[in-house]
Amino acid sequence: MSKLEMLSELLVNELTDFEKDVNRLEDSITEAKSLQVKFDIEPVEGLISELQNYGRQEERSRQQYLKNLQSSLSQAKIYPNWAVISFFVLVVLSCVLSFYAYTVKSDAIENEKTAYTKGEAAATEYINLYLSENPKALESYKKWAESQ
Repeated sequence: MSKLEMLSELLVNELTDFEKDVNRLEDSITEAKSLQVKFDIEPVEGLISELQNYGRQEERSRQQYLKNLQSSLSQAKIYPNWAVISFFVLVVLSCVLSFYAYTVKSDAIENEKTAYTKGEAAATEYINLYLSENPKALESYKKWAESQ
C-alpha cells in the first residue's frame, strides 16, 4: 500500500498546486477586469493643435490667393490697348487702300476705253486719208471687201 499512498499523496499535492494556480488565475482575471487603462493623450493633443493651426494658416493663404486671382481676373484684358488700336488702324487703312485701288482701276479702264476709241478714230482717219491719196489701194480694198 505504500505505493498507493505515495500516488495519492502525489495526486493530492498536484491537486493543491492546481487549485492554487486556479485561484491565482482567478485573482489575475478579476484584477485585469478592474484594471482601467489610461491613455496619455497630451502629445497627441499638441500635434492636433499644431495641425489645426497649420490648417488655419493654409486656409488664410488660400483665401488670399483666391482674392489676388479674382482681382487679377477682374483687371485682365484679353488684348492690350495698343493691339486693338493697331488692328482698327490696319482695318481702316486697308479699306482706304482698297477704295483707292478700285478708283484707280476704274479710272484706268475708263482711260483705256477712251484711248481705244481715240486710236480707232485715228486709225480710221489715217486709212481714209491713205485710201483717198492712193486710188489703186482703194480699188484693191473694194475688191477684197466684196469677196468677204
